[in-house]
This record gives sequence, structure tokens and C-alpha cells, in this order.
Amino acid sequence: MARRSGVRRTVSDRFERWFDFVFFAGMEVSFLALPVLVLLLGVRPIGPVSAAALASLSTTVFAAGSFRGRYLDVGAWPRVGQIRTMPVRSAYYGGVVGIGTYLGTEAYLRTGVGWAVVVVPAVLSVVALAALPRVLDALFHVSRVSI
Repeated sequence: MARRSGVRRTVSDRFERWFDFVFFAGMEVSFLALPVLVLLLGVRPIGPVSAAALASLSTTVFAAGSFRGRYLDVGAWPRVGQIRTMPVRSAYYGGVVGIGTYLGTEAYLRTGVGWAVVVVPAVLSVVALAALPRVLDALFHVSRVSI
């Protein structure tokens, strides 16, 4: 996207920039959470698990893109190509998708309320990803502490 110097960014420009962040977050989250997604293929009941996994994965993608682009500022988000955080991000994204799927499915099976299978994983994904910069800071702080 070409930058216009001295001209205020239009709504279309801002949306295009946000969409870029979401697109690349989709590739990152889908790749790094792939082991969990493969494990979810065999989980029963298929309907609620699929709906909860889709809600959790898609909300994780949109939240990661929005947080990385600082559309919702929660702290210094790791860059896409940052190798040193990749194992932590892989485990974190996989955990968010897996736990979100589990909690969404359980909420649906216990209550029978159809919207719970979508809302519970969506809320969990946003809240958990908002904490990612603080989790990474704490992890790196602990790793620098000398014994």
C-alpha cells in the first residue's frame, strides 16, 4: 500500500491496513495452531466442536490482527517474523484455540443454548490474546533472571 505524505488517511486506507494485519495473522495463527487443529478433527460431538473451533480460530485471527496493528492497544505485540517468540506463540495460539473449543462445546452441552458455542470461545480468545504481550514480557523477564 502506497503512503500518501501529508494527506490524512481515509477510512478505506485504514480498513485496508487493518485487513492486511488480519490476513497475515490468519496465516500465522492457522500455521502455528495446526497441531491442535489436527487433534480436534477426531473429537466428538462433531457439530458443537466444529462450531466452537471455528469461532475460536476466527476470533483469534481477528484479535491477533487487531492487536498487532494497534487498533486495540494492549501492549507491544510480537512481530510476525520474530523467531524467538515463535514456540511460545505456537503453544499459546494452540492453547487458546483448544481451550476455547473445549469451553464452548461444554457450555453448549451443559446448557443447550446454541449461541454459547460461539460466544464463549470468542470471549476467551479476545481476553487470552490481550494478555499475550504481558505473558511474553513475564516469560522473558524470568528467563533473564540469574540463579
